[in-house]
Amino acid sequence: MIQALKTYDKSFAEGILARTSFYLDDDPVLRTLKPIENEETIRNNVITEICKELNIPSASYNKQAVLDYLDDELEKSTKLDEKTEKEMLNRLSTRGELPTDLYTVTVKMQDTIVVKELQNICKKKESLIIETVKKPDMMYNFGANYCASIFAKFYKEKHEYNNFFLLVIGKREGLTFVVDQVWWLYNDVISKNNFTDALELLKYFVEKFGVEVGFQGRTSKFFIDVIAKNKREFVIKVNRDKLKNQKKKESGFVAYHFLGSTPDGNNNFSIFFAIDIEKYKDYLTRHFRK
Repeated sequence: MIQALKTYDKSFAEGILARTSFYLDDDPVLRTLKPIENEETIRNNVITEICKELNIPSASYNKQAVLDYLDDELEKSTKLDEKTEKEMLNRLSTRGELPTDLYTVTVKMQDTIVVKELQNICKKKESLIIETVKKPDMMYNFGANYCASIFAKFYKEKHEYNNFFLLVIGKREGLTFVVDQVWWLYNDVISKNNFTDALELLKYFVEKFGVEVGFQGRTSKFFIDVIAKNKREFVIKVNRDKLKNQKKKESGFVAYHFLGSTPDGNNNFSIFFAIDIEKYKDYLTRHFRK
């Protein structure tokens, strides 16, 4: 065992080993986690001890060797029977701390008429969706009560006009990440913006393509951390006469709702927004035609 961690319990020590790996590898997962008191000092002590053991001057001298050492130590500490290991990984997933490359990704978008075209596109682009989850540029994890995550990755195309962010949203279900939203945002709407995390990118997307929603006297395009029992408490504020495809009896928008229990279990926190799907499909079609 690493001596710098011998005074801590097993769970905390394993967490520090994982977080130190995230730090050295500049993994975006670390930026989504709540900081631990004295984490930098503990982490530095761990790195110093490993470098001494490897007889190298610093982690930057041979970062891969330090990462391999950390992986070996973590593997020794967590070498458990299959059932216990799965339970531990599920707990990491629930907290949003599971390394993203360990997820099995399932694409399962809402089965509604208005998103059929998007479903077809996503089937053709499934490899990009999986890559975005496993190797994101940005991410945002909602806590254990939500088990929802947002992933974003930037892709460069031959023509700068078609450079895009792929925004992937879904639920963490144990070691499986179930994708039910995939959105493309191209340079024409994002080129002059800098985003700090995937939640900020999602809010920007909803501002561009969302519709007004009412909840308990408030109006917004994006509701987060509000208490509601179900999506029926939200009212879509849109002029239906202006929506397309009314003759086809299509709603013209699609609503997304995440629910999660409050810590006391008595209420539900909600994340809710609705997208003008026809407006978005028109936008998307222009790019896919080029």
